[in-house]
Amino acid sequence: IARANMAEEHEVDGVGEVDEFAGDQKRIKLEEQEQLEQQAKAQSDPHNAPPSRVVHARAVPDGCTHQQMVATLSKFGKISYVTMMPRMRQALIEFEAIDDAISCVQSQQIYIMDRPVFFNFSTSQEITRSPYGIAPHGAAAVAAPTTDNTMVQDGEPSTDGANHIILMTVFNPLYPITVDVIRTICSPYGFVQRIVIFRKNGLQVLVEFESSASATRAKQQLDGADIYAGCCTLKIEFAKTTRLNVYKNDEMTWDFTAQGRQLQSSYGRTVLQNQVRSFPNYGGGGSVGAAPPQQSGAYSIVGTPAIAGSGSVIMLYGLAHGRITCDHIFNLLCSYGNVLKVKILLNKPGTAMAHLDSPQGSKNAIHHLHGHKLLGQTLELNYSRHTYIADYSQGGTLPDGSPCWKDYSQSRNNRFLTAEGTSKNRIVSPGKILHFYNAPPDSNSESLTEMFVKVGAQAPLGCKFFSQGSGSKSATGLLEWLDADQVLDAFVLGNHQTVYSQSGQAYTFKMAFSNNTSLEQQQQQMSVTTPT
Repeated sequence: IARANMAEEHEVDGVGEVDEFAGDQKRIKLEEQEQLEQQAKAQSDPHNAPPSRVVHARAVPDGCTHQQMVATLSKFGKISYVTMMPRMRQALIEFEAIDDAISCVQSQQIYIMDRPVFFNFSTSQEITRSPYGIAPHGAAAVAAPTTDNTMVQDGEPSTDGANHIILMTVFNPLYPITVDVIRTICSPYGFVQRIVIFRKNGLQVLVEFESSASATRAKQQLDGADIYAGCCTLKIEFAKTTRLNVYKNDEMTWDFTAQGRQLQSSYGRTVLQNQVRSFPNYGGGGSVGAAPPQQSGAYSIVGTPAIAGSGSVIMLYGLAHGRITCDHIFNLLCSYGNVLKVKILLNKPGTAMAHLDSPQGSKNAIHHLHGHKLLGQTLELNYSRHTYIADYSQGGTLPDGSPCWKDYSQSRNNRFLTAEGTSKNRIVSPGKILHFYNAPPDSNSESLTEMFVKVGAQAPLGCKFFSQGSGSKSATGLLEWLDADQVLDAFVLGNHQTVYSQSGQAYTFKMAFSNNTSLEQQQQQMSVTTPT
């Protein structure tokens, strides 16, 4: 009986333990199912993810830096880490407290660089630390091993995952960027071995240092800085390549090592230490140079840099859709100021934006071109509310296959590059006469008429060549059309065309608006003011 009672008690205790265990398992299963449902919901609609300390930013303006993001969002609370994704125009921001992240997401519209940025919770609970992000000053730094396996703390550069080559992306490059400019701003952080400047996703530069530590210092101090005040903003990341191959020393590539001195060089380098000052530990967001370059004989643009709200960007309406390209708009505006960028809006047919190097250039273009007819349609020019045109290298193409966005900041066809060239340009409205120059010396009226007809313009009514002498390298003169509308068509379609002499030598044919009202007027006025 005693044994039976003991067995019965044991059996009852066992049943209780089983029931309790089953309840725990059921509760855990329900919690896991609820968690999976939340994750599935977040994956199906990431904009409605559950609250997290990590906030996802969308529509981040081009050129926005880590420092600008931190400065804008720090009012909501302390930020632990920021990772920028400029190519996707996105960013991840990790707050120290989840309540601060909730305040950020639930706040009213947030603007960065005068543009709306949209925030929602990220599906991640923490940002993975990498060389592409930063921990703002005052945030806890994560110790990382250096190349010699020692540890560094806050205040010392970490080379974890670093490379001795950095990739610079230059946003809003209003002024020429050459190897001398890049070497001058990078030299304070270590010996620069090689530099390669190229255009892929906008203007980009690869800089090879002697060590990863030097590259890391340069990245930490230069990321987010402006090479010149208000423009040429740097976004820096480590490159994937391990060595740069330089085959020629010029303004776009240079090898500063002993082996590089043996390379062919045709580039007259200019020391820029007086223009671009070495720059202290800004920690990003500073300005490397306070003034634009003005070295003589170099490729610098004469004029003031575009200032926010100054009207350096203009809108053009009434363009002949499908017939106008970026080069045509450059031709239209080049007589009034240096053209930096042109963008034709694919979603608004007949509309384009142009960024000139100064507000005066924009004012000249609007004053002299507004209301004229181009290819049968009336032009309307006005100031844009934008302060610059962002790089748009991934944009679409026009019906003729040409890009809808183009950068002309380095174009030799800009006519205000030097003080001498500026003095020879006359700012006038289109009339019946065009002044042409840099034509082949064996040109005649028939060859010029053939060129205009080929590009789709009306043939000129008359042509007059100026006497240049037997040893002249090019021909210049005047061309007359019926009215200003035909002149403007010919100017836009025929300007900067490549024409050939009888010997096969290429010439860039150039034109300018003339004050003359007929070919019978004296050529003396024009012969002394030939633009460059």
